[in-house]
Amino acid sequence: MIDPFSRGIAWYKYKRLENDFLNATLYFPLEKRYKEIWSEHFGDLIVRVGNSVDSFFRIMLKDKSFDVYPHVSALKRSRGRRDVTFFRDFFEPIYNLSGADVQVAYGLTFYETKCSPFKEFKNNEIPEWWTSYNHIKHEWFDRMQEATLENTVKALAGLFVLNILHKESQRYLIRHTEVIDFGYRMGKRQMEEYLMKSIIGVPKGFSGWKIKAETPLFTHFFRVDENVE
Repeated sequence: MIDPFSRGIAWYKYKRLENDFLNATLYFPLEKRYKEIWSEHFGDLIVRVGNSVDSFFRIMLKDKSFDVYPHVSALKRSRGRRDVTFFRDFFEPIYNLSGADVQVAYGLTFYETKCSPFKEFKNNEIPEWWTSYNHIKHEWFDRMQEATLENTVKALAGLFVLNILHKESQRYLIRHTEVIDFGYRMGKRQMEEYLMKSIIGVPKGFSGWKIKAETPLFTHFFRVDENVE
């Protein structure tokens, strides 16, 4: 099987989705006061993004490096469905996805300073955008009004977060793109070395730095991992 992370396939799938969204901003204002506007185009995007998030999680489940976490073996033995609840229970204790925030802005517009696409995981709940994704996917005509600007932004933010936190994806982004920035000139090998030390962000020695991953739509400042030197 082709590795979608080290080859950059997962990232360029994300970029195509982000570009499709940005191209549509010619026809609507990317402002929070319009968060409830909905469209067929947003519906198409949410389904494509949701499918990509689902696939991303499923491929991550095959990574045997997660076996070192105590809760993983019990989950793998369970006969429960491999759905978003399973993904939440598996990956939230590892990545603290509920604490991963992004800023949302494009051009002269600023949508949100703190978008947390997986914040509901903290309370053992499911993100609203994920529920809407399933509704739209399976009940297209009845649920189209759930294809809102807000749900589309959060779905894209969720896929962005997975891409920038997954370690093989991070390696690709460091080696082949300028998405990850340490704020000053640093060799790509050094950047990779520092980011590989923490599963959620950067070692605590970088607490005064603004290390970020950035696209035309999203900016994520990597969290400081107080448990890693």
